[in-house]
Amino acid sequence: MNKLKRCGIIFLSCMTLSAATTTVFTANTIISEAHSGRTDANGGHRDNKNKSGLGSYHYHCNGHPAHLHTNGVCPYAVGGQTDNSSAGNSSTAAAEAPSITYDLMNSYSRVFDPDYYYNTYPDLQTAIGTDKLALFTHFYNSGMAEGRKGCTEFDVNVYKENNTDLQTAFGSDLRKYYEHYMNTGWAEGRTH
Repeated sequence: MNKLKRCGIIFLSCMTLSAATTTVFTANTIISEAHSGRTDANGGHRDNKNKSGLGSYHYHCNGHPAHLHTNGVCPYAVGGQTDNSSAGNSSTAAAEAPSITYDLMNSYSRVFDPDYYYNTYPDLQTAIGTDKLALFTHFYNSGMAEGRKGCTEFDVNVYKENNTDLQTAFGSDLRKYYEHYMNTGWAEGRTH
């Protein structure tokens, strides 16, 4: 009887462990939508055959399609969060950067139109798509520093070239030219 009891206990223990193991494995299922290959310490992925069309190095963050991190900023990150490659500065940048919201996007309407921005830059069509807030996040975090046109009515490079007094004040900081135009330049009727 003791032998039968012991076998029963062992059998039930095995069944319990089997059920627990199955539960653990299904709860930890990871779905990967990226193509084969490893990510590095920064979460980047080498694509030497350029299957993504983004060059030899890109990211797959949080299930988003393959994309680039211009100036270390993920276009899908809301609130100016950066990738791991700039982790040394991320706490400082996050403290200074405002939250990316529709209100903030609307306050940039003199220099940014999401439809224009999407239609003008094919690299963003591939990396970001038509999400207006994600497009503005890219413009805010990277596009202004790169001198990208955010709308048909304003070209930062023309504005900089035609306003030499601002060149003295702002130098090559293109973001300052966008901000000056939005805050006072348009009201002053400055050439843009």
